[in-house]
Amino acid sequence: MGAIDLKPGTIMTRQERRDRWGGSIQGGILPSGSTPNVFVYSDPAEGRKWGYDFDGWSTDGSVFFYTGEGAEGDQTFAYWKNQAVLAHKDDGRSLHLFVAASGRRQGGKLHRYVGEFEVDSPKSHVRADDELRERSVIVFRLRPLGAVDRAESDASGFPDVEQAAESAVVPTESAATDSFVRQPSGGGLALRREAGLSRRYEKHLLDQGHSVGRCRIRPPGEIAYLFTDLYDSTTNELYEAKAVSTRDSVRSAVGQLLDYRRHIEAKDARLSVLLPVRPANDLVNLIHSCGMSCVFETEEGFFDRVDPP
Repeated sequence: MGAIDLKPGTIMTRQERRDRWGGSIQGGILPSGSTPNVFVYSDPAEGRKWGYDFDGWSTDGSVFFYTGEGAEGDQTFAYWKNQAVLAHKDDGRSLHLFVAASGRRQGGKLHRYVGEFEVDSPKSHVRADDELRERSVIVFRLRPLGAVDRAESDASGFPDVEQAAESAVVPTESAATDSFVRQPSGGGLALRREAGLSRRYEKHLLDQGHSVGRCRIRPPGEIAYLFTDLYDSTTNELYEAKAVSTRDSVRSAVGQLLDYRRHIEAKDARLSVLLPVRPANDLVNLIHSCGMSCVFETEEGFFDRVDPP
């Protein structure tokens, strides 16, 4: 396979790497046509512009998460560059990782050589959500081979994936400070309205002496955490809030609650949809048909509920 005489931590441009070992200077995954190597480039700042920031070392430092290529639609292995990473060992190619560094010089932007890696076996990759474009992306799990250059700035903030779900009840404000939160997609105004509704209902419950938080969930085999809206530990009730009382919103809330309950510790939790106004009767019946309650605001800070018969 392709060994390169480059010390981890070395700073160089893409052009300098190309002059020595081949491969394009455009893109993130760059198989070489002249040497048995695949070069992968990670730039978390660029990833955030595209709606994801998964790249970096897992919190235990065992693997480096690396997001595949493909800007539109779900990423797949039908795209030859993603396949080049997945099959690099079978193809007799070495995999070398570079991370964006600050500054430029003649030949382009600077990158730091981290070292040689291989896709992990048997868990070569996981799927993650690109919330901005509402699609699924490939996230490779790369294991280091030999010496590598580790920098604090290369941390992803995510633990390595687990085969079992993780769940905990946490304070409601924790999602605002957790660096690896993933919330369902939606517009900024809708999210603000949902947050306001949740805060008012939380106060309503606290005034009744209830203990209120939210559930933090990490589904099995996934990188990112999910946060529910509210969890009332006093009544063992899980709430999903929506900014509007439309059919699409109610359908979404019902689906999210069913998904969340599969992974939280309280498998017998009651499920309730929290809305800003009472929805149409047929939507109340839909909520009840799923064994859930409908809670809605009658005026600011005051709430009513309709439980299933």
